[in-house]
Amino acid sequence: MIRHVPGLFVAPRPTWTSIHEDAEHHPLGFLPLLLLGSLIPALCVYYGGAVAGWALFGSEERHYLSSQSAALLAVAVWLAFVSNAVIMGYIVRWVLFRPPFRPPALHGIAFATFLSVPFMLGGLAALYPERWVLLPVIPLVGLFSVIQLYYGLPHFMRLHQDKAYFYGACIIGAGMLAMISVGLFYLESWRAIAPPGGYQNLEEQRQDEGFIPELGRQAR
Repeated sequence: MIRHVPGLFVAPRPTWTSIHEDAEHHPLGFLPLLLLGSLIPALCVYYGGAVAGWALFGSEERHYLSSQSAALLAVAVWLAFVSNAVIMGYIVRWVLFRPPFRPPALHGIAFATFLSVPFMLGGLAALYPERWVLLPVIPLVGLFSVIQLYYGLPHFMRLHQDKAYFYGACIIGAGMLAMISVGLFYLESWRAIAPPGGYQNLEEQRQDEGFIPELGRQAR
C-alpha cells in the first residue's frame, strides 16, 4: 500500500478508492507503511536531538540529547506512532457503529495509518528542530490530515458525503484526545527511563574536557 502515498497528494478521491480495494484483498497490507513510515519521525528525532540540537525559547544556546537518551526517545516516538494508529483504528470502528457498512478493525487501522502519513512526513522537520521550522509544520500536517479524513470517509468507508462531516468531526475529537494521551504516556515513559542528564550543552562539555588536561599540566 506504500505506492498509494503519492496519490494522497495529487488525486485523493481515486486513491482512497484504491486503498479500500487493496484493504479488501490484503487486510494486513498497511503494515509495511505503518512500521516503516513511523521510522521517519523516530530517526529524525534522534538526529535532531543528538546531532543538530535545539535552542530553548528565549535563548540562543543550543542543547543536545545524549546518544542513549536520543535513542530511547526515538523508540518512544516510533511506538507512539504505531500505538496511535492502532487506537485510532478502533476509534474509527467505534464511531462508525451506525452505518450499514461498519468497517472491521483492520480496515480502521489501515484508514488511520494513511491519515497519519502527513505526520510521518512532517517528522522530517525534527531534523532541524527550530521554532521557525516546527511552528508552521505542525498546523500544516494537521490540516492536511483533516482534509484526507473528509476525502477518505466517503470513498474508503462507503459513506454519504453529508454524513461524513458528522462522523469526521467525531473522529477528530476522539482522535485528538487519543493523540495527546498517547504522546504524554510515551513522553513520561521516556523521561522516567532516560539516563540522568537527558540533555547537555556539548560546547560546555568540550570546555570541561579541555579544562581537565589543563589542570593536569599545571599539577606537573
